[in-house]
Amino acid sequence: MTKKTKATLTVPNKKLTAFLRAMAHPIRVNIILLLLQNTKMTVSEICEKLDLEQSLTSHHLANMRNSGVLASRREGKNIQYMLGSPKIKEILEIIESLVGE
Repeated sequence: MTKKTKATLTVPNKKLTAFLRAMAHPIRVNIILLLLQNTKMTVSEICEKLDLEQSLTSHHLANMRNSGVLASRREGKNIQYMLGSPKIKEILEIIESLVGE
């Protein structure tokens, strides 16, 4: 019987898996789709549109921001969230074409 070894990830691979994991949740996909329509939104606006609790929404936003899916910017008292890159739209379109086949 051969012993299985644990796969180790390089730093770029760790970033890639964190990025993909951050997008792989229904609530997070809905947030991304919402931001594709609205460019930038506050946590309160996202909560209202998706009918979510603020603590849950904040948790998802932080995860996506930490992995690079989202970016944020303070504007006065509010923090505005936006997509981390315009290429995220392309990524979603490619994934949709793959799963739609």
